[in-house]
Amino acid sequence: MSVSPHKLRLTLGLGFLAFIIAGSLLLLAWLRQREREESNRLFQALAQADAEFVRRMNLPRSGKLAHDLEQLLGMQIEFRDAGQAPTDSEDRLTIRLDEKHDMIFTRTPVVSSLSLRDPATLNAFIAFWLISALVGWLLVRERLKRAQSERLAMLGRVATSLAHDIKNPLASIQLHAQLMTPLNEEDRQAVRLIENESAVIAGLVNQWLHLANSLPPKLVKLELGECIRGVARNMEAQAQHAGVVVEIDLPASIWILGDSQRLAQAVRNLMINAIQAMPRGGRLCVSGHSGTSCFELRFADTGPGFSEQALAHGTELFFTEKDGGMGVGLNIVSSIVTAHGGSMNLQNDPKGGAVIIVLLPFLSA
Repeated sequence: MSVSPHKLRLTLGLGFLAFIIAGSLLLLAWLRQREREESNRLFQALAQADAEFVRRMNLPRSGKLAHDLEQLLGMQIEFRDAGQAPTDSEDRLTIRLDEKHDMIFTRTPVVSSLSLRDPATLNAFIAFWLISALVGWLLVRERLKRAQSERLAMLGRVATSLAHDIKNPLASIQLHAQLMTPLNEEDRQAVRLIENESAVIAGLVNQWLHLANSLPPKLVKLELGECIRGVARNMEAQAQHAGVVVEIDLPASIWILGDSQRLAQAVRNLMINAIQAMPRGGRLCVSGHSGTSCFELRFADTGPGFSEQALAHGTELFFTEKDGGMGVGLNIVSSIVTAHGGSMNLQNDPKGGAVIIVLLPFLSA
């Protein structure tokens, strides 16, 4: 069962958050262990030095000396007869002074002073978080790439098989439609409908093959407006069935270097998306104007517009919010536009409806 990229990101994100929390706790435990070890080292070094001072100076092993040393060192000190079993612990240390006396040092139990207010502690955590974020980002990106590669490989196998199974009967349908001799206008409309719908099916097959094996477009000089109007004519029956009025408002000539088949596929996808977004009818306006080096093509519908998720992820492969959708249409459009040296942007009209703006480099007529 495949997982959508959005769900995969969420799963990986939660896993990474759990890793950060666990890693931070482990780092805190490690820092506290280092703090205890350093404190124990200093305690033992201080006790050894103090015992050596008493031994070297041959000071009396008296309660008064023990009291004076307690005031100086800030820990409990006592002398006792040697030979008694030591009761050492992390906070209690027994040192042999001579054959008759032991010196016992007892400190107050150490309380951790670690705090994010401490620059060293804060820097350690910041370094850990930054390194973890970098490693996590690299792992998530690699995992997403691998998941997409696996899905594309599966898609390639399915697309190739479907293309083989569909193209042969489709070619037969198209051939018979061309050989038919219409007797009246109704027959002619029926033949045109068969030819147009066959072209749509062929476009869908090519769309899947494009995903499976994306080849560079064959760039030739063509008139973009003619390409768009041709797609609109072929989709007229589908638009009328959905109650959608398609308005084309384009300049007389828009000359670009492009692949007519690929661009028609991109325009068809955009129109299909707009029509499906208006199941109760509406209006789709395809307009455009020339800029300094690019032609701005605008597809604006009167549907509900894009959701926040769609605005952020709409062109990603397999992202979809439509029931039964595959999430490939806008991704293919984006790849086709990019292959033509252009760009695509999704937005919402403040007055309502979705707007897709496509920029394509143009040639002077």
